[in-house]
Amino acid sequence: MKFFLLFLTLLFSITILKSQDDLIITYNSTIAGRNIAFGYLKTFHYKNEFGIMLRININKQTQNDDQNKVFVKRLYAKNFIQHLGIETSYRRRFLEKWKCINPFSFYDLQLTYSSTRTKAFLPYTYDSNGDVLYKEYIISLGPFFWLENNIGIGFKTKLFKSLYLIQKAGVGITLILGKDETFPDSYDRIEWEFGYLLSVGIIYRLKE
Repeated sequence: MKFFLLFLTLLFSITILKSQDDLIITYNSTIAGRNIAFGYLKTFHYKNEFGIMLRININKQTQNDDQNKVFVKRLYAKNFIQHLGIETSYRRRFLEKWKCINPFSFYDLQLTYSSTRTKAFLPYTYDSNGDVLYKEYIISLGPFFWLENNIGIGFKTKLFKSLYLIQKAGVGITLILGKDETFPDSYDRIEWEFGYLLSVGIIYRLKE
């Protein structure tokens, strides 16, 4: 609920300013997992664009790999609050002479609070030949604070009247903060992973 109240406060603070106004919805793939974000964009002096969005985490039952990873593509929300997050972004337009496509550089910060879920194969017993037998375990850790920082480039292009397509791709570092003592490796410090962001979405222009 705190995430949602903070989002509404920031959204109201931005909307009282006078400039270009847009609504946006995006589908994002990050090092943590997948999410959908929707919110508000405001453009200043034509080149500078600021955004604040509410992020909805999407759980995935199956894993991309069986490498016993703890955080990479392992974000798994257990309740309503853990499904929520906040995304903020800054975009700077370049190559202004292009009319049909608007390229930009960006910095994106996504913050959420959620658990992880991973599948691991651990030693269980021995067979009659003395070989180790492994058993599959489903392990849940956390919850943790996830701070996903990414920079990159993207573009925006007009589809029809006030409707625009936006795509962006970037790389960065994800910080995971929290503590968990239910697993042999206790995560009680700041962990980090090299991250990335792939995003596609639709923008609706409210006014100029």
